[in-house]
Amino acid sequence: MNFHTLAARGGRDVASASRPLTAPIYQTNVYVFEDVETVESVWEGKTPGYVYGRYGTGNHTMLEDLVARLEGAEAAVACASGMGATTALLLGLFSAGDHLVAARDLYGTTASFLSSEGARLGVETTFVDATDTGRILEACSPRTRAVFVEALSNPLLLLADLPALSAGLEPRGIELIVDASMASPAVLRPIEHGATLVMHSLTKFISGHGDMTGGLVLGRKENMDRLREAMIRAGTNLGPFDAWLAVRGARTLGVRLERQSATALLLAQLLEHHPAVARAHYPGLPSHPQHVLARRLMPGPMGAILSVDLGGGALAVERLMARTRLLEFAPSFGDVATTWTYPARTSHRRLSDADKAAMGIGPGLVRLSVGLEDPGDLIQDLQQALE
Repeated sequence: MNFHTLAARGGRDVASASRPLTAPIYQTNVYVFEDVETVESVWEGKTPGYVYGRYGTGNHTMLEDLVARLEGAEAAVACASGMGATTALLLGLFSAGDHLVAARDLYGTTASFLSSEGARLGVETTFVDATDTGRILEACSPRTRAVFVEALSNPLLLLADLPALSAGLEPRGIELIVDASMASPAVLRPIEHGATLVMHSLTKFISGHGDMTGGLVLGRKENMDRLREAMIRAGTNLGPFDAWLAVRGARTLGVRLERQSATALLLAQLLEHHPAVARAHYPGLPSHPQHVLARRLMPGPMGAILSVDLGGGALAVERLMARTRLLEFAPSFGDVATTWTYPARTSHRRLSDADKAAMGIGPGLVRLSVGLEDPGDLIQDLQQALE
């Protein structure tokens, strides 16, 4: 080969009798075929293989298979973000004229997406209190395609009674969708409790290191086939490097959540009795209004998220931000570093004061995402900041 041909075609393949312990990154956007028969076989799904980056690579398959097994799902579809997964879900599962019942305290962007884009596509959404199983079932009609709740709500850590919902929805052929981003499969696996579809923001606990953005939907294979087609057509596909990062993070998900949840419980117990705190919200506390349900759904770790109402309101929040030395303000969660955020001015800032109050989000509410630091260091930082 002459110089230019060698530069364009050389160095692509390396023979090896061994294999890598950590999977490589398939940083390619297209795959090569040797004959037409293979083209047909791979394209029709009769032979395992890949075609084009938007359709997926080996990194996507490894991620989808891994999390599907962790959740106990038949299949999964990886997307570019949690909202990308929501988009694939809406486009792949719903049709004009369908009805959806959703949790009143669903993640803010998801709720606005359903209210705006969903309505524009002819899908009507009714928002109700997800802790009231009776109200959810009453809100369902013959047009209801699905019920959409969260495993743990943001920011008050409330739960939906998944087994009770499943018992009421399954005979009516209504899907139960659960966004489990705040929990992760290390804490709560909704399919074990009757959910038919599960969603995750991979950005959070599954990847766990604050260095990628991604989303995932899991469920029965026939539903995932429809969602995959929608994802491909809408172009909400995840990049292979982000898929690789998510798998890398998921390897330590169990040990991370065990440590983070233990520290979260310790902090919740401390803050519950602190004079500067009006109330602590954590499902592992006996004072949590759904503690019994939480123990039934989460017999092991109860998650790394807690929220507290500061008695001093907004002024106390400003002082906390000025005084913390270790804890950092960051409007996300699930990282190995402990962070905190202020829902009234971040995730729920678009809501009216009346709506915030109705949801229990007061001016002194802060949410903590507990990381892997030494618990003593976190306690010391919180104590000196709250004094």
